Amino acid sequence: MTWEMPAHTRAKHVILRNYLNAWFPIMAFTNPRIVYIDGFAGPGRYTGGEDGSPIMALNIANDIYNTHKAKLQNKEFVFLFTEASKSNYESLIEEIDDLTLPNNFKVMVEHGEFADVLSDGLDKLGKNSLAPTFAFIDPFGTKGVPFDLVKRIMSYKSCEVFFNHMYSGVVRSVHTTDHTELYGTDEWKEFVDLTGPDKHEAFTGLYANQLNTEAKVKYVRTFDIRNTRNATIFDLIYATNNEIGLDKMKTAMWKADPQGNFTFRDTTNKGQMVLFEDEPDLSPLRRELLENFAGKTVSIETIEQFVITETAYLTSHIRRKTLTPLEKEGIISVNRTGKSGFPSGTKISFPS
Repeated sequence: MTWEMPAHTRAKHVILRNYLNAWFPIMAFTNPRIVYIDGFAGPGRYTGGEDGSPIMALNIANDIYNTHKAKLQNKEFVFLFTEASKSNYESLIEEIDDLTLPNNFKVMVEHGEFADVLSDGLDKLGKNSLAPTFAFIDPFGTKGVPFDLVKRIMSYKSCEVFFNHMYSGVVRSVHTTDHTELYGTDEWKEFVDLTGPDKHEAFTGLYANQLNTEAKVKYVRTFDIRNTRNATIFDLIYATNNEIGLDKMKTAMWKADPQGNFTFRDTTNKGQMVLFEDEPDLSPLRRELLENFAGKTVSIETIEQFVITETAYLTSHIRRKTLTPLEKEGIISVNRTGKSGFPSGTKISFPS
């Protein structure tokens, strides 16, 4: 069986690579043990020679380990890869065997359905705590990822999920397949007859809302990847309870270079889709700051936290690109602790 790497998979891998280059060192430096899960691992290598997501993750972790060996030699890196296809499973094992990995890398490859393997593992774990975990869940269709399992993963402290929500697959099968297990509710049935952007927003928003309300996830962001015809290929949904993780994932998205083949958009906030591009339109951020802090005097730190947790933007978009123009236009007044810029402790007053 050939395993060609679709162009949209490259887009996912760019984002995943950017994020793991931040996640592995941050977590490993501060925890004795970390866990990486790839729920639909594949054969490990594509026909064109490209690394599959498990090999990519192992290589990233290995490079980070070798760079910081003195700090990481007593830390444990655990990798769990699950694969339902016997041929893919065997191929993945061969690819991993060809790698030279540190002794403190524990790699487990399981042949079976993701939901079965992980549920069994969590059953064995019981009430014991789970080490900081990043779960990359990239199914081939709409089956095999019960919402209750994702909810269970997120019930553990310091766990994160990066999920490929196969919206196009849901839409194609919406009249023939029961998607209640996927969403953890039958509310999806209310959206069957919607069309266009409203339908996309409803289904993706439902999953995100389930994470917030049912799984009690603090931060959820949704991203959609579109082709040159402006058609959504898939949604990536990121769930975390960690503000640093949220900031790093948004940074990973902004750093991704689609090379003209795709556009990445943050679709978390209804009616406020933000396009990730080299020269972003910051007018929505400007409006959000003026509306949220109207009539208030707040610290630069308060603004930074708002931007990280409530918007699609980064802290690097705040000072020079947004606040400085607002100050020059006389819209905001600044009480700074230094001669210029917006150093720590600076207070900004917004108009009513």
